[in-house]
Amino acid sequence: MTVADTQPIAQLPTSHSALLYAVSLFCAPEWQHAERRRYARSEMRLKVGTERTLQLLDLLRQSLSQAQASALWVDTVEQVLRLGNSLDALELHTRTYSATPQQALWVLLAFDVMPALGRTWGFRCQDEVLLPQMPEGDLWFLPHQDPANPDRLILPVETMLSWWLEQIDGPLDRLWGEYDDERRRTLDNWKSGRTTPAIAKIVEWFGYDHQFSYKSSDEAHLSTSQLRSLLLWARAIEQAYKDLVGCLTPGVAPTDADPMRNKALQLIELFRWSHEATVATAPTNPALADQAFVEALPSWIKEGPFRVITPDRSGRLLAAEQVAEFLSGIFSALPSNAKLPDIFGDPRLRSPALMTFNADRVRQRQTAQEGIENILVAWRGSDLGRQHPVAAGLANLQQLPGIAEFEPDIAYLSALHALSSGNFDQARQHAEKALELCLTRSIGPLKLDVAKLNFSLAVAQDAFNRASAERSFRILCKSVPPQDAARWRLGESPIDYSMRLAAADHAAWFWGNIVRPYEGVEIEAPLQENSEIIRAYAGLLFSGASEVEVRAFKKKFGGQLKRKLQDVRGDTFFTVTSKMVPDVVRVMRQMPTYSGIPEEPSELANSMAATHLKLVRLLPTDVLDARDYLKQTALMLAAERKDANMVKALVDRHVDIDAQDALGRTALHSAARVGADRCFEILLAAGANPTLQTFAGRTPAILAAEFGRATIFEMRLACTAYEVGRSELEEAYKLARDTAEDFKAKRKVYAIQGYEIAGRKGFQKIASLALAVLDE
Repeated sequence: MTVADTQPIAQLPTSHSALLYAVSLFCAPEWQHAERRRYARSEMRLKVGTERTLQLLDLLRQSLSQAQASALWVDTVEQVLRLGNSLDALELHTRTYSATPQQALWVLLAFDVMPALGRTWGFRCQDEVLLPQMPEGDLWFLPHQDPANPDRLILPVETMLSWWLEQIDGPLDRLWGEYDDERRRTLDNWKSGRTTPAIAKIVEWFGYDHQFSYKSSDEAHLSTSQLRSLLLWARAIEQAYKDLVGCLTPGVAPTDADPMRNKALQLIELFRWSHEATVATAPTNPALADQAFVEALPSWIKEGPFRVITPDRSGRLLAAEQVAEFLSGIFSALPSNAKLPDIFGDPRLRSPALMTFNADRVRQRQTAQEGIENILVAWRGSDLGRQHPVAAGLANLQQLPGIAEFEPDIAYLSALHALSSGNFDQARQHAEKALELCLTRSIGPLKLDVAKLNFSLAVAQDAFNRASAERSFRILCKSVPPQDAARWRLGESPIDYSMRLAAADHAAWFWGNIVRPYEGVEIEAPLQENSEIIRAYAGLLFSGASEVEVRAFKKKFGGQLKRKLQDVRGDTFFTVTSKMVPDVVRVMRQMPTYSGIPEEPSELANSMAATHLKLVRLLPTDVLDARDYLKQTALMLAAERKDANMVKALVDRHVDIDAQDALGRTALHSAARVGADRCFEILLAAGANPTLQTFAGRTPAILAAEFGRATIFEMRLACTAYEVGRSELEEAYKLARDTAEDFKAKRKVYAIQGYEIAGRKGFQKIASLALAVLDE
């Protein structure tokens, strides 16, 4: 695998492309080429992409022979994820303009990654040298000049092998016992840098069970496992270096020691300089160390390549968005040719290169960006004739020189213009074009705007469809405000569930903020509760309809009963009325009674509930089993509202009593959480399965223990059709016992989350019941 396999054209690397490449340096995943490209481009479904990320991390862990819970591995994962998040943020907020892939990689490495990695490695090496016995100390893995031949570079594998072989006792062709000239020749090739070691060869030749003979038995030597790990690291770094040389300067030999030809050496010098400046500072006082670090650097490096790692007077570094703005400025000033601008101006790599930029191209870009901003201001304005400056601005924009760089901006503005003109189909076409362009280049914060518009268009007028919405949502997930992440339960729930919650928010945002019709344009929001079928049903509810009238209603609207309404929540007539009727009934039962009104509110509420039950008894089972966008059924909703009559009616109609929603919850879970004892009893008697688990592994019994529903927990223990597992009992016991012991604090926590739990005695009883069964 090469850099080109994982870096999309004209786009900065992302966490996915970087992780895939890094892992391939240690152990190539057994994926097909198309699968690697889809992962690197973040084109997989969110759930699958997450699974692949975990798989790659585990492959890396195994190749490095690290235990899952080891402190070193936990720290490694933390650093990998932090770097991945940083790369995603930069890709999302940086504009690369017309930079080539080589220029994009060069700027990112020179002005962010290499200085940052050097400083991070410097912090790790401040206290002590990690490998004091190695030549070149803590920087042994960097390519460096051959003392015997300054025109030649010594690469990491040669450094490692030369140092190790000096300590080995015996000829090279007998290191593994019997004479083996092939291994000797292979080792020579590795040492010379002519070939990069194959991972399989290192694993085979340096197995944990093999012991090498050393010249001195008094000195401490590396174990074979340590040796293998270092060789794998040396091999990975050498391969990455060779790939980098091949990508940045095709045709230049990796062993070329001239940094003006072999520009990768300039990046290595940035790493070395950052590392050495960090190690030289005192680690005991961070504030003084930062000050010493800043004072030790010349101004040109602090304002250039080291800008990202140079703290200000308050000790703060640039935020990700500020780093992206800094990089965007560099990309904007790049020459229009494909040449990589030098960082250093001399082969000694200390003085700065003279930076040149295309002033005409910079002015063209500024003119285009001003035109784009003017169009947005006009579109957002309140002038009655605002469509005219928007249309004129778009026409003028497309005539500007070099406007091809801003093709995504034009497509996005055209989508907004089409929406305000009432042309939704045309808006979708422009928005999808903008999204396609976003996926092939880094266009800065506009990418989030384009993704948000596409996601909203996908969910605003139709029932939720994951396939049409997920591509945009993948981009949105890279930059979610904390309050939105909490509301969508990102990271807490399955990604599909979070996307459904986000869809409802974006549909509301779309109609409230994006649909801004021009003067004279009328745009109707999708029909929801005002549709004909719901208006007719409302008339039945308020009139106390007879069964004959309900049958007539069913006959008239039979073809619409299974059809989803034009709303993101994916409701059918029955799912929306299953939410609407109980809410109306509850409100009416709470209304006060006034003299002179024809019917008591509570009586009308009872009549409405009875009418809805009549309909339930007449509707086909497939209509009653309809699900909304969260995959909730009427049975789950009825159990959650403690509506035993509705639960009984639905069970009698043979609905799917074990249906699970997007979180894996069943009607039994709903009843257990709210303490709907009678509903739980009806469901159990009908054969509902109490062993089904949510995505988090919670059964109804565990939920009952969590919320203190003692009667429900007792019913579950008495259900002989499904045995309660020991692990389930142990978890229930622990939950109930802990809450009983710290009841007030637990009750407060649940109250903040909007949940009401039972009293302390309920938890004590559950703990007692569970313990009794466990002791049997």
